Amino acid sequence: MWVAGIDEAGRGPCIGPLVVAIVAIPQSDIQLLEEKGIDDSKKISPGRRLEFHDWLYDQSQHRGWHIEVLNAMPSHIDNWMESRSLNDLEVEMFAHVANKILPPKGHNKGILHLDACDVNEQRFGDNISARLNNWPWGDWEITSEHGADATHLVVGAASIIAKQVRDSFIENLKQEETIQFGSGYPSDPYTRKILPELVEGDTPHHMLRWKWKTTENAWQDMHNTPIPTRPRETPLFKERNLLDY
Repeated sequence: MWVAGIDEAGRGPCIGPLVVAIVAIPQSDIQLLEEKGIDDSKKISPGRRLEFHDWLYDQSQHRGWHIEVLNAMPSHIDNWMESRSLNDLEVEMFAHVANKILPPKGHNKGILHLDACDVNEQRFGDNISARLNNWPWGDWEITSEHGADATHLVVGAASIIAKQVRDSFIENLKQEETIQFGSGYPSDPYTRKILPELVEGDTPHHMLRWKWKTTENAWQDMHNTPIPTRPRETPLFKERNLLDY
């Protein structure tokens, strides 16, 4: 029997990507996550997150665990939100990473744990199952819960992967842009302080999410005009039965 978990990092920031990750392991290996100290990424220090991230990938090489990550850049998020919601995007991203690696070949029994991003946990799970290829998969089942990263170790592992990938991206971005913008969350004083500089050009900075109210307000304060519509980028993925945005 296999156990898989999906979680995201970066839902709320006005800067940087939204990252979704899945980790899938044999149920018999769950004890290894417990022994290592895997937990909700929010409860782990940055140093330990990096250590656990590398350990999880090392285990995937030696024990056949499966890990998949999908990054939605600010341009992807803005393009998507021209006509749809962030919840819809997360449903598509969760389903996309699940379809990449599940079910493992020859394994028709397992459980997929989701950290629900919708206020309605059941609706979130139902929306994802509707997008899974050839679902149902034998004796597989799905659970969708708020706070699953603190309840299920495999979701905690996915949260660590997603958080580390986003944090690494943000740190690299700071070095490339030579701008200290903090975490990118609207509540971060460093982010709020740098926002006027990031919207002073003809268009908002590329690393900003233009559809975020925080960005829109900063643009309006600077230019006294509506924020521009972001040019369309290459789609993040092909949508099932829908036109590409």
